[in-house]
Amino acid sequence: MDTGVEADGWATRWVEPLADLAAGTTTALVPDVIVTALALGLTHRYVGRTVATDVHGVPVRATVRSVQVRRRRAHLQSRVELAAVDWGGRRVDEVTVVAHGVRVVPGLRTRLSAHRLDVHGTSGVGTVLDWLNSLGHAWVLALDRDGSIRATHRRRRLTALVDATVTDGVARIELGDARCYGVPVPGRLLPPRDVALPPLPGGAGSVCAAREGHLVRFAMQVPAVSYAFDPLGA
Repeated sequence: MDTGVEADGWATRWVEPLADLAAGTTTALVPDVIVTALALGLTHRYVGRTVATDVHGVPVRATVRSVQVRRRRAHLQSRVELAAVDWGGRRVDEVTVVAHGVRVVPGLRTRLSAHRLDVHGTSGVGTVLDWLNSLGHAWVLALDRDGSIRATHRRRRLTALVDATVTDGVARIELGDARCYGVPVPGRLLPPRDVALPPLPGGAGSVCAAREGHLVRFAMQVPAVSYAFDPLGA
């Protein structure tokens, strides 16, 4: 007996009414067995597959690694781990999405809504630099042999080492070993700069990011969402 398929069908029959329940204590009355069936059905349908959807009008494509659904007080919470994410042309190696206040309707096209998404991701430094270079800025970013990031101006003979962190949507940029036509530039002429990030797709906010060795770790929040998605090739 294929328990995954059975759970999927059971969830479809019994969890459909759950989507129409009001938030708050009503959701808390839903039996745990139905929540478990929902998690089993979504796992069987999506884990290991590539999915595609739109989040606030931005196309998202990713491979699903795991799906969890659990109760958090009077609401449902889901945790989804994704790999090879393409979010409106922004490529990320790994992403964990925690959705709060979840309502799910399984079916041929699974429908999902959530009050808020907490997104945590990891990407290689090289992947991030490739994306930044594709934006056509005046500087080209590359990794030195020692792992430092060096910026080279596309038209002028200017180079500098670059380090940056992002806190609450503001990037703090620090420059070092700057040279103009091979002549060192005094560090006092290159104070740290704070630069506000441009708006991200989907209204994402509270953006933070920092480098850890060969990785860049980031976190952000996405406001209330409601969308449907399909497993590709299902």
